[in-house]
Amino acid sequence: MEKQGKKMSQLNRNGDAAGNPNKRRSLYLANIIFLSCLTIAALVFALFVFFRLRRHGTDGFRQFYTDGQIKNIEEKAAEDARKELLLEIQSSLESGRSTTQMLREIFDDCIVVVSGGRYYFYPLLEEVDHNPLEIGMLTNSDGLITYAGENPDLHLSRGILLSDDNGKIDWERLGDSGIEEIVLSAGDLEGDRFIPDQQFERNCRKAVEKGKRISLCLEVSEPPADTAVDEAMTVIGKAVELYGLRDLPQKEESTQKEENTADQGDMSSDGAEDSGAGQTSEPSQGEAGSAEAAIDPTILFRLRAVENLSDDGSDKTAWTDSLKLLGGEAQAGGLHPVIGTDLHTCAAQIDLSGLSEYERWVIDHEETLSFPYSFDFWEYSAEGNMEGVPGKSILYVRVEVMQ
Repeated sequence: MEKQGKKMSQLNRNGDAAGNPNKRRSLYLANIIFLSCLTIAALVFALFVFFRLRRHGTDGFRQFYTDGQIKNIEEKAAEDARKELLLEIQSSLESGRSTTQMLREIFDDCIVVVSGGRYYFYPLLEEVDHNPLEIGMLTNSDGLITYAGENPDLHLSRGILLSDDNGKIDWERLGDSGIEEIVLSAGDLEGDRFIPDQQFERNCRKAVEKGKRISLCLEVSEPPADTAVDEAMTVIGKAVELYGLRDLPQKEESTQKEENTADQGDMSSDGAEDSGAGQTSEPSQGEAGSAEAAIDPTILFRLRAVENLSDDGSDKTAWTDSLKLLGGEAQAGGLHPVIGTDLHTCAAQIDLSGLSEYERWVIDHEETLSFPYSFDFWEYSAEGNMEGVPGKSILYVRVEVMQ
């Protein structure tokens, strides 16, 4: 009987434990509290180790590893980094990229330029807006510009820069070439001299007749003096006064405009009226001030790269001050200045941070654009062939995000 009573008592206790929900809940909560305390203790220990190692650097590791183990870890990390770099170099060379392009991709925190057969590395300027497009987003394949990004609002407009180096343009053939816009050189600034472009007036008149989107350009070979700037802006001002200014059309308007003008013939002959510079013909009725016959407010100051610059920075200061002078004169005339530079020029020849308010024209004739700062134009070739244009042509694309 006694044994049977003990057995019954044990069964009652087990039954109470199995059937009592409060007791099960208490055990569950106890397990949670125990595991939470264990997790908190592990986290506190990890934080303690992290901050101790952060404060003491390599010495902190020595509390957990021997000198030999630390050396092995460092050697393995260095070897892994070396292999990764070699693999990147090998992949870049096998893909056909130039050495310069390869270095620009590896040293993406610097501007890598080649001058006089040597490579130079310039730090990036943090105060200048950086290029939102990754390297490789814009490429040039035999004159075909490709955008590899996913922004449907990014639009590329094909253009050509014309000067008297191209001679006399066959505007009827150029008008049917598919070129969407044209930059016309007004001349060259060389110190205290302004050398006017001999085809500027004719090119302005013909481009207007074709209804093309026209922008203006001044080549800058040396920091210009005030007198040369005044003379150049006088020539620019006459063209603006003759043909007026117009803002850029939207993408849909531009496309429709190209369709409408593609079938137009050349409304004037290239006879005696096209004898070159020194003549200024009045626009035909309805041209001046109209939306179809006006100059875009954009004016490009395209810099010629200088190899030998002073070590004390005086040349850099002179170039920057000259561009500020030019930009101020252009803005006073209702124009939008654009600074045209290659990588070497923007890093070594001018102080780009002092010119950050102006738009940028990138001169980069590589297959892949690798300009680190934001830009609005990419000049991708100075050896282009274009219908109706004698000799080699400077070709570019305008890069804009349509609103």
